[in-house]
Amino acid sequence: MAEFNKLVITNKGQSLMAKLIAGTTSIEFTKIGVSTNIYTESQILALTSLANVKQIGEISKITRINNVAVQIESAIENSKLTTGYNMNSLGLYANDPDDGEILYAVASVSSSDKGAYMPPYNNLTVSGAYFKLVTTVSNADNVSLQVDQAAVATVGDINELQSQISDLQAFIGYTNNHIYGVEVDFVNKKFTRLAGAFGKTPGAAFDNIHCFGGRRRCNLTDTGDVVAYYGEDGYSETGKLTKAVTVGEGDSAITYALGTKVQVMVEQPKFYYKVVPLELEIQTEGEDHGHKLRKARYYISDQPETGFKLHPAFIRDGKTHDYIYKSAFEGSLFDTSASAYILDDAQVADFNADMLCSIANAKPISGLTQNLTRANTRKLAQKRGTGWEQEYAAANAATQLLMLVEYASFNMQSSIGNGNTSKTDDGTTNMAENTGATTSLGNASGAVTNVNGINIVSYRGEENPYGNIWKWVDGMNIVNPTSFAAGDCGKVYVADHGFADSSTSSPYEDTGIYPAYGEGYISAFGYSETHDWLFIPTEYSGNTATPVGDYAWNKNAGNRVARVGGRWPYGAKAGAFYLALTDDASNRSRTIGGRLVYVPHVA
Repeated sequence: MAEFNKLVITNKGQSLMAKLIAGTTSIEFTKIGVSTNIYTESQILALTSLANVKQIGEISKITRINNVAVQIESAIENSKLTTGYNMNSLGLYANDPDDGEILYAVASVSSSDKGAYMPPYNNLTVSGAYFKLVTTVSNADNVSLQVDQAAVATVGDINELQSQISDLQAFIGYTNNHIYGVEVDFVNKKFTRLAGAFGKTPGAAFDNIHCFGGRRRCNLTDTGDVVAYYGEDGYSETGKLTKAVTVGEGDSAITYALGTKVQVMVEQPKFYYKVVPLELEIQTEGEDHGHKLRKARYYISDQPETGFKLHPAFIRDGKTHDYIYKSAFEGSLFDTSASAYILDDAQVADFNADMLCSIANAKPISGLTQNLTRANTRKLAQKRGTGWEQEYAAANAATQLLMLVEYASFNMQSSIGNGNTSKTDDGTTNMAENTGATTSLGNASGAVTNVNGINIVSYRGEENPYGNIWKWVDGMNIVNPTSFAAGDCGKVYVADHGFADSSTSSPYEDTGIYPAYGEGYISAFGYSETHDWLFIPTEYSGNTATPVGDYAWNKNAGNRVARVGGRWPYGAKAGAFYLALTDDASNRSRTIGGRLVYVPHVA
């Protein structure tokens, strides 16, 4: 790679700039010359032309950077070159109204070993060079942006074209077999499988797609080590190893002792996504309340693709991750002072010492009498160690998007099972069913009937993503107006770390999505380009089946926190997309619990 010194404006170039400052002309850059000569800065000032010019590159793109600078792009290739040469100097030419074409500026290397060699054409492979020069012009508004349409395409041109092609593909519809999508027509209540998902049915047909079939239950230590996967020798759902387990071989082997505390988690491989809003509608005419989706395409890929983004569940505080770990079971309590798992939701939590858990055969934790606010649930999760949190917005949205694409539906009750949503509430106790009924399902999705005759569901290892008991959602704060009524909208702020109730400051970001006042079955989600991964209800005109089939609630003024999924008596209202923006940060309830997430720690 060549190491050019700074671009120096020649005396002729400075004279043209003086005319520009006086307002008597504008600048039109014409070409870039490539020379084998080497020049010092003092020599460049007096230059009127380059010697030993071997090739000329036409200007392919000019971009105003600010009021006084522009970026010029050009490229050359060697298909007509019979003799190779060293590229030691670049000359930028421009038109002067009095002197014609002049040498405006030059960048040169300091020595021949700093240049780059352009080989002759070998009748097999075309080689090329891409130049990007930034120069001052005093007033960038007076620079002509017209370029030669015959110029060689630069890397920037190609990248921009790729992006445009990707946008066009997304609008027309991808056909790639390794991209999986669904089109949702919210108005006509129609779902259409797209690209690699076309013709597939949920379950086994998606098992060979890593972000789906790669989801698997595992035992995770407090330090984030995977000790065993479902089906392997030593795997346990009791919260501790029932036998010693050795991981690795030879000098790298590590043995985890009998009794080592482990949580039952679901390993979720990273994936990339793209949301294409085909039809948008203004949320509130005459108000800055953003947009809601009327028709959209949702795509997923295991591989990075032009126009796709890494799902934010795999980005935390700017660091990316190949995997995150979601709890297989709803949260229960580990009593540190007694060194024991609490299996009956005894209200004994010490929020400064105890830990949130994910194990089988435990009644989910609740705020029956103990102060299980969202903030205190966060404390219990974080007590497990670095990287541990309670479920937060991006992690929850990842599961929602996978469900949507696999089932081509938002209605998981119809797709997987009703879940524990049909009990008659006693109005007094935590009536959630114990965790672990879906142990036999392992990594598969489905529904089982537990020992009490209750329907319990699991999505690819994640038991009860809806129903049974509400789950707090962290990293999402809602600010509704102090006077909140029909026609009003709130604001949603999200973060992927540094969670704090009622905060709207960094690291929290304004999503540009505005949840409307009201309640009912969801008929539309909000949309913003920066936070297109969120499923925030903004309209409540649906029914128990379509287009979403889940309920939503947002009728309280002021700062609110979020919970998801519904609970034991909610019937058809419950579901993976049921979002309740009901609670003040100080609220706790016998009907609300939480669940764990682990994001690998990166120093």
